[in-house]
Amino acid sequence: MKRTSVMKRTSVVVFVAALAAMSCSGEAPESQSGAPSASVATAGVGGAAGVGGAAGAGGADEPTSGAGGSAETMGSGGSNGLVTSSKWSSGALPTPLPSKSKLLPLPGGGTGDPVFTSNNPEVFHGNGLLYGTGHPSPTRGGDSFPMSGDFGVYLHHLNQSGKTKVVTLMVTNPGNQPVTVSAEGSGYNQTETGGLALNSSPDFFVSKEWLLGDYATNVSATTLPPLKPLAIWQKQVKHNAEIDGRFVVHASGPVFTYLVVTDTTDLNDAIKVYKLDAPGIIAKSGNPPPPFGREAGVYAHDTWRGTIRAEVPGPSQHVGFAVNTATGLGYPQVQAFEALTHFSDSAAEAVGMYGNVYDLDVELSHDGEGSSPRKVRVVFASLVTADISRYWDGVGLVDGKEVILTHTPKSPTTTLAEVTLKPGEKRKLRFRAMVPGLASIPQAIYLVSY
Repeated sequence: MKRTSVMKRTSVVVFVAALAAMSCSGEAPESQSGAPSASVATAGVGGAAGVGGAAGAGGADEPTSGAGGSAETMGSGGSNGLVTSSKWSSGALPTPLPSKSKLLPLPGGGTGDPVFTSNNPEVFHGNGLLYGTGHPSPTRGGDSFPMSGDFGVYLHHLNQSGKTKVVTLMVTNPGNQPVTVSAEGSGYNQTETGGLALNSSPDFFVSKEWLLGDYATNVSATTLPPLKPLAIWQKQVKHNAEIDGRFVVHASGPVFTYLVVTDTTDLNDAIKVYKLDAPGIIAKSGNPPPPFGREAGVYAHDTWRGTIRAEVPGPSQHVGFAVNTATGLGYPQVQAFEALTHFSDSAAEAVGMYGNVYDLDVELSHDGEGSSPRKVRVVFASLVTADISRYWDGVGLVDGKEVILTHTPKSPTTTLAEVTLKPGEKRKLRFRAMVPGLASIPQAIYLVSY
């Protein structure tokens, strides 16, 4: 696969060789005793900033579960979720975009692996644990939550400690038998990508490489002895700079996962502080939201998979579907995936869906009225109206072809496709996009006849 990013690709050896001695005792941070014995073998979601703030691969099949139900129950049209021409509104797509009350629920639901997400505190001021599953935090709650099989990791943080820090993603084996671990994904700091400008931030490159499967970091299968740690990824981050990352971990048995801030790349330094919460700015979630808070937890899925089925009427009509909704936004449908475990002060759902993929089929058919062809645009839109630098800045795929998705206050929409349908003709296209960091929710998919 052609590699188009400008950043240096990470050597696998760096991470595979990180099987360090633990501390004086040589034991891993946590043992299995006293922890839940159930693992999440084949059970994601990301999180950068909350609603209006900063920042999956997956799922070819229709979802088996997820907030919001199935395509059949979610559709607002006729049989099999078909949106008939009677559901369309008259007129071209207006500016500003239609109110949320005009949007239909998005067909589909959650599928794919759970995701370990670290984004609260988004801004950290010193060393310690950003998020981990090995033990409850003495100040922030949470649970011991071992995972096995495949699970995702999404992280987004900003260093405001006053000095350069090292962020380490590591797993430990709490059991008494060896575990085989491998991983792949991408993670960058903004120095590597050239800053936070549109189309050049860590969030942009991480979302692009995750969607394309063009990973910067690959950790080959490594045998992890009992009570030992393994560094999956490490990155230096300068003061007042951000990092963003998305990975998938494959573990043959239960492991604990941690994201830790230290001064050095020595894994033993991470072990020394992994039980100390890193100081930073905690965005607390309401119960229920708002406030929306940010994510520090493991969230149930990594992909929203669904199919929009619509009859296309004559020209100058439109219909829209809500995308990326959360509790407290005022939409009847909540798409944010529930937390399987989380710090008590953090979001109980994947608000923002950062690091997750929306994987949507759009099935279009001529409405059968008359002999004239039907023309329709498929439009992806951001519904935010705040005066900020970006609403969305990432990459999408339409039938496998790359489409740059950059939404700003002056340009909040992207045309994904223009389709002409003869009487009796049908057409299906597939749209996939990972929710990038520095995105602001919600979004929508519009069909616009012309």
